[in-house]
Amino acid sequence: MLEAFFIALLILAFAAVTGFMALTVKKLFEGQR
Repeated sequence: MLEAFFIALLILAFAAVTGFMALTVKKLFEGQR
């Protein structure tokens, strides 16, 4: 049970980081134009 919770937390954190990175890259590309 605890392992499943930890894995879910890890996936959530990874998704948050990926989304933040994508947003930052998008802003950078829009700023360069």
